[in-house]
Amino acid sequence: MLALGQLDLVAEAQMQPWDWAALVPVIEGAGGRVTDWEGRPLRLGSGLQVLAVGNAGRLPEAISLLAGD
Repeated sequence: MLALGQLDLVAEAQMQPWDWAALVPVIEGAGGRVTDWEGRPLRLGSGLQVLAVGNAGRLPEAISLLAGD
């Protein structure tokens, strides 16, 4: 739904690598970004928190909202 433009943001607190790994190229290929909640690229061992935005330009705003700024 994010890659189709039906959602702007998804923030998950309990995602394993097998939950997000196949989605990263789809979302990023559609112009979005997928990172951890601090904006770092996802890697094995990144933790469980995943942030995905449909528009890469909205990533800083999403990170700020999650941080409570």
